[in-house]
Amino acid sequence: MAVCLIACIGKPLPEAFAESTDDPASKKAVSVAYYEDGDYMHRNDDGSYAGYNIDYLNEIARYADWSYEFVDFETWEEAYDAIAAGEVDILPSVYHSDARDADMLFSKTPVCSIYTAINVRIDDDRFAYDDFSAFQNMRVGVIEGGLDARAFESYCEKNGVSVEIVPFGETPLLTDALDQGELDAIAITYLGVNTQYKTVAQFSPEPLYIAIAKSRDDLKTAIDDATDRLLIRNPDYFTELYETYFSINTRQDPVFTRDEYAYIENAPTLTVAYDSFRTPLSYTDPTTGEYAGVTAMLFEDIERITGLQFTYVPVDDHDEALAMVEAGEADIVYAVDQSVELSSSSSMRTTGPYLKDPMAKIVGSNPTGTRIALPKGFSLAAEIAEDSQDHESTYYETPKQCFDAILDGKADMAYADIHVADYLLTEPQYDSLSLLALTDYTNNMAIGVSASADPLLVSILDRCVQFTSDSTMTRWVTETALISHPTSPADIIRQYPLQIIGGIALLFISGTGIFVYIYRSKTSNAQRITRLVYTDPLTGGWNLNRFQIEASRVLEEDGGHAHAMLFFDISRFKNFNAAFGYAEGDRFLVAMGNLLDQFVDENEFVARVSADQFVALLRWTGKENFERRFERLDKELNGLGILEKHRYRVLVFGGITVLEAGGETRKDPVSELIDCARYARESIGEASRSTVALYTSDMKERDIEQRTLQGEAVAALANGEFVAYYQPKVAIGTGEIVSLEALVRWVVPDRGIRNPVEFIDLFERNGFVVEVDLCVFRQACAYIKERIDAGLPIVPIACNFSRLHLLDDRFPSTLKRIVDEYDVPIDLLELELTESIVMEDLARAESMCRALKDLGFRITIDDFGSGYSSLGALQHLPIDVLKIDRSLLVNSESGQRSKIIFEGIIEMSNRLDVSVIVEGVETIRQETMLRSYGSHLVIQGYLYSRPVTRAASEAQLDAGALLPVEEEPKTV
Repeated sequence: MAVCLIACIGKPLPEAFAESTDDPASKKAVSVAYYEDGDYMHRNDDGSYAGYNIDYLNEIARYADWSYEFVDFETWEEAYDAIAAGEVDILPSVYHSDARDADMLFSKTPVCSIYTAINVRIDDDRFAYDDFSAFQNMRVGVIEGGLDARAFESYCEKNGVSVEIVPFGETPLLTDALDQGELDAIAITYLGVNTQYKTVAQFSPEPLYIAIAKSRDDLKTAIDDATDRLLIRNPDYFTELYETYFSINTRQDPVFTRDEYAYIENAPTLTVAYDSFRTPLSYTDPTTGEYAGVTAMLFEDIERITGLQFTYVPVDDHDEALAMVEAGEADIVYAVDQSVELSSSSSMRTTGPYLKDPMAKIVGSNPTGTRIALPKGFSLAAEIAEDSQDHESTYYETPKQCFDAILDGKADMAYADIHVADYLLTEPQYDSLSLLALTDYTNNMAIGVSASADPLLVSILDRCVQFTSDSTMTRWVTETALISHPTSPADIIRQYPLQIIGGIALLFISGTGIFVYIYRSKTSNAQRITRLVYTDPLTGGWNLNRFQIEASRVLEEDGGHAHAMLFFDISRFKNFNAAFGYAEGDRFLVAMGNLLDQFVDENEFVARVSADQFVALLRWTGKENFERRFERLDKELNGLGILEKHRYRVLVFGGITVLEAGGETRKDPVSELIDCARYARESIGEASRSTVALYTSDMKERDIEQRTLQGEAVAALANGEFVAYYQPKVAIGTGEIVSLEALVRWVVPDRGIRNPVEFIDLFERNGFVVEVDLCVFRQACAYIKERIDAGLPIVPIACNFSRLHLLDDRFPSTLKRIVDEYDVPIDLLELELTESIVMEDLARAESMCRALKDLGFRITIDDFGSGYSSLGALQHLPIDVLKIDRSLLVNSESGQRSKIIFEGIIEMSNRLDVSVIVEGVETIRQETMLRSYGSHLVIQGYLYSRPVTRAASEAQLDAGALLPVEEEPKTV
């Protein structure tokens, strides 16, 4: 396996080895019939085969020791005929029937069980879920001869639905017909998590099998045996694979039944009880006094999806929240773990879990102590106390008080939700505490609903929870975790003990107590304490405590040699655990620890930090020598018996920081050096080989700056600091304002406008740009609405949208919902997408633009000619406006070739009936040149106006037209 060492600035250093592969010639070849079938089977851009069936077959091959040869067919019918004729060996995901038994064999174990679904276009709002009356006379496409078509016929007969059924030979033709509006719906086996359609009915779950050529009894036996071995070794494999490909498409909003919609329409305002102290999951914002945190974002999203209205009641004790719902004093409790918190007599109903929140153990200076601090209302507190009967458990009001109890010497350890614990540990006064994630205790957080509430409410909330993806929850956790911490006087005392006399005295007393404790412990049982404090409980090797002590000593004593601090882990180690179980994962880590102990030389050390994370201090003798060592580690690691047994390869991702002989960095605390190496590790994105990144000095600063900036941005959005400025677009020659472009400005109180260069790229990477774009869009809608209501003139307003919106199937419906909320004409809103965004995935961009266009939005392609120009692509895009990039304008002033291209773009746009806007016009000369192309052109730029505040923009609109004013060139 190849190993790559890269600098954090992205310049690769020479590779050491080429990746090795197993010899396929030594394996038995099995031919597989392939046809395009969405998430079941498809081709990647590089031509490789992918999908549920492919992953399934590859897993089976690990137990059967064969390889595959894929035979491509155009349609399902051709693939089916080939397996029936014995021309190929297997065809995956086939329904079984008695009639088919005559033509082929079937595997003993199903590949999966899948249901038939009725799908409509994402923008088609005519149908509710199981909406039998609306389904009448629908034109529905099916796959001819398929068992899912028969299932649909039975569904219609059972529910009294009369439809026109249109048969098709293959799935792509079926979906194309739906896309083009030739069909109202399609009835087909569920298309998978990446489906582009809205599901309005699900029925007839049936098992799918591997179909095997009739003559291949040997192959059927081998498949059945391999499947049995897999199920014995990892019974959860198929469930996890199913979730990957066939779980609900959470990028869409759920569809409800007519009864559920009726409930939503007439629902009262619902009371939600929440914990006021469980930051970042649930808390009361100290500034606004309102409900905040991850779960507040969940309920805000439910409000957006459903239109339900909630009022929130804070409680200081979680048990109080449960009691309020049980008594009917509140309709909903924001979080409940039904497996722990609800007794058999409880009448409360719950949704499915929206967050699986592992528990964390927090320890201080006495990790072997027996005093436990537990927060009241903590769902797993009783279970932990029961499992720790030889310990003394004390309950406190909040997790923060539990942490304080450790600092105050009243407790030796505490337990809390891992997200809460991780948030609290970022406070400076808790730097001395350590966190250990626990897999034995997990809080499955669900929404609890009062028994007195309408049962439809539970169904609605559960559907919303189902459509909330893990990635969305992770993003919310990240955003709330960046919120600044409120500081109490007690916190100040802990943060600044040297400045407060009482703190000094307390520190002295505590230090004396700890010294006496350690002295007595050592004299009574020194070996036991050493083992507990300095040994990793899983691998038996060093833990981080021992590593830091010894690494500090060597860096101080061995200053004549250069060293490297290496932080590394196994990429996607959770996949190994998922495939082979946690027990096998632990055995791998033990084997890895033993290997690492042999890997280091004298005065070199290695320790396990947590999970699959390790840290090592190594002698540094140059890049090439390090590459050879790292490559040897990679090779020996993948040669471990446990990996060879499973035929599994792992990738090692690491970061290093180099400590030169006699350098100043050797005097830094070891923890900071580890952090530097970790920053380098985190700079690695996706890679297909084991990789190491080299730390550079700006990496930590960049990480801290970006985390700080993100935290400020979350607060700024809530405070209304992201403000729309408006730049007019004017008719050439007359100066009449024909439209506006809304551009975001971050206006910081007492500071002014923040340069967009500081934050736009970061927001694109972390997804926050989505929230900012929608914020500007809302302001544009409000501008239009208020001008219309006041009887004042208004023109269309264009808003910019990030590429991330195109990845969200809900984007059109989200914008339409906002437009409806403000009750403004949809044709007064233009959506600007840059040329580069469109050309990244032209097919998806075309589909999304058509969906937006069908709703009535105007579509603009921005920055055209900036580097990706494709005039041919214009004929496929349903656009209204083309904005020519300023660079093309500037080049056309002096270059004949650029001028010809410029003229060609304008001419083709005219033929396609697409309006043209030239942006970046700054001089009278440029305007004069543009006049020669006709009076129909629209121009935008500093010649007429910079982006201005709304007040200034309204004054411009009231004036109706603008005069060109060429700005004086800046002098240096």
